[in-house]
Amino acid sequence: MQLKTVLQEITHHNDYDLSKISMDELIKEMLCNIGSTDPELRDALIYNAFGKLIQEDYLKVDQWRYIVKTCMDTNHLFLNIGETETDSVFSRSFSSLVLALILEKDSQEFRLSETEVREIIKQSILYLELERDIRGYVKDKGWAHSVAHGADLLAEAVKHPYFDMGLVDDCLKAVQHNLFKRNEEGIPYLDDEEERLVFVIEALLGRGATEDRIASWISEVSTNLNELLNREGTNLVFFRKRGEIVRFFRAVYFRCLFNGNFPIIQQRLLKELKAWHELFYD
Repeated sequence: MQLKTVLQEITHHNDYDLSKISMDELIKEMLCNIGSTDPELRDALIYNAFGKLIQEDYLKVDQWRYIVKTCMDTNHLFLNIGETETDSVFSRSFSSLVLALILEKDSQEFRLSETEVREIIKQSILYLELERDIRGYVKDKGWAHSVAHGADLLAEAVKHPYFDMGLVDDCLKAVQHNLFKRNEEGIPYLDDEEERLVFVIEALLGRGATEDRIASWISEVSTNLNELLNREGTNLVFFRKRGEIVRFFRAVYFRCLFNGNFPIIQQRLLKELKAWHELFYD
């Protein structure tokens, strides 16, 4: 309750005197509770407070480094990685969001070293690969949304000037891997996870990934979906996964269309969407 009170003051009152508290102790408490199952504390307060403290320059670079080191450890971003349907997902998911906040700010100010940033980028790819809990909103506990948050982190990693374009294929592999994840019941993404994965593709294109490479990758995704059809037949698992891939393709198409760019990618998407539509509805 004391932590909640302090965070409410920080997030709701612009004139709150931060000199009254120990920032180091506050950061430690926030990180200790970042995986709380209390959605108000975790999401409305801790995440928003980190956003304010990072974006409005209340933290020293040593405090940034402490946050980064802690968020990437095995008690946060990789806490019980591989588990599903457990509360550890909240620690992983919200640690990824805090890292995304730091990357976004650092891309403008370069407070971290190139080595430090490249390590965050490396871990962001690994996290999106390894996460297995694909729940979005969890009743009584709020947003887990690990895939969406992991995609947010990877998008910020790609947009950072220190991103190595040699990692383009690794990023595409991570996105593709998430497009084909499913839980035991085959329940699809329910909370716009496909839309958030699109941001990674958009970030890669913004950094100079070629249209031909992305178009080729789109065909690879479609080929993998066809392989799933051959293995599973037209069962419920395939039907739901086809719906996810189609929604993802549509989202990429409309993002390109809205931006008025990437005609090669648009044409490839139209080709794949037409083929899948004709297979089932013509």
